[in-house]
Amino acid sequence: MPKQEIKSLFQRLREHLPEGEASAQQKALLDQIQYHVHNIDQPDPEDPTFRESLESLIADIESDHPKSAAIARNILETLAAIGI
Repeated sequence: MPKQEIKSLFQRLREHLPEGEASAQQKALLDQIQYHVHNIDQPDPEDPTFRESLESLIADIESDHPKSAAIARNILETLAAIGI
């Protein structure tokens, strides 16, 4: 169930942070996060890790996109709940 919640939260994050409003760095972070979401059942082989990518995105968007940052924080909390 938490894995499905992560996928759902990521979809909400994409909807709240439209590509037209995202910087190149934010788009790259979203792509990294999407990679991790789709491969959530596998070990984290790629640097940065899922958590690092989310934390970087939150730091980058929290002042301009607080709702999107809150969604990303929810993803972090869900990851912690499942031990990632």
